[in-house]
Amino acid sequence: MSNLKLDSFVQTNTALTENASIYETNVSTKAQADQFALYLDQLLNLKEEADQPIKWLIGEKNVVKKSLIEKLYLLSNGLVCYANSVSNSEILEKASTGIHALKILSELDLIDFYKQIIGIANEHVADLTPFGVSEESIAAVETDGKAFEQKRTDLILLKEDKATARIEFNLLLKKTNKLLNHKLDYSIEILRATHPDFVNYYFAARQKSKGAQRHFDVLGYLKDKDSGEPISLGKVSVEGMDLATHITANGTFRFRHFPEGEHRLVIENINYKTLYVSIRRYASERSKLHLEMEAIPLEVI
Repeated sequence: MSNLKLDSFVQTNTALTENASIYETNVSTKAQADQFALYLDQLLNLKEEADQPIKWLIGEKNVVKKSLIEKLYLLSNGLVCYANSVSNSEILEKASTGIHALKILSELDLIDFYKQIIGIANEHVADLTPFGVSEESIAAVETDGKAFEQKRTDLILLKEDKATARIEFNLLLKKTNKLLNHKLDYSIEILRATHPDFVNYYFAARQKSKGAQRHFDVLGYLKDKDSGEPISLGKVSVEGMDLATHITANGTFRFRHFPEGEHRLVIENINYKTLYVSIRRYASERSKLHLEMEAIPLEVI
């Protein structure tokens, strides 16, 4: 369950903890960092609960079930022999079974059957010794039956706990992402001017939450500086990268997969001075840029 994201959260919390002195006097940022640490602790506990192994319990239940079926078959067979000897058709009907039939019974039906057989055996125990049935053999079936019921109940409860933990984990994960994306990331970014190393350290840890470099939408609106009219056509590229897009006839441009970090846009139109715009992308919301370009004066001949 989201191991990579949790690893990122742990590293992010480490970055915050190691540099707490930088932001601890800022009440808002400190509260956000503390809330994130609390969420992270809860997430780790929920993940541990949701990831509890169940194979061992399934194995134990199956071992007890196998023992119960073997002993129950012998007991029911003894009752059948007794029923035949006294011509008791009711016991014969209730006790008749085969080993294969017992194996394919549902767990609830198996529990009902073993209880029924125990009841009949206890009622006629004084007459069953010649048919290989004793108080000890009846008690052994009852012991395995109760053990099987308990293992089955334990397994059901464990599965329910795991499912509940998984639901709570996913809900808390959304809250944690919201806290980071819409609050804490912004609070830390504000510190870039005074503590760039810390901010870079923080976002380096945050970047790993998606397992790869994050990308964002960037939408731009271009207008003539003097007239306010949309600037049609041209090209917008990212300096130093093989990334570009065209300006539409309505004066807009869009990057649907803009890389995280600090970059510079180069905006070109044949009738306007080239515009250079620095852009910084760390939060996962869409970025909208409203830009003006200065027209190149017409040469007077």
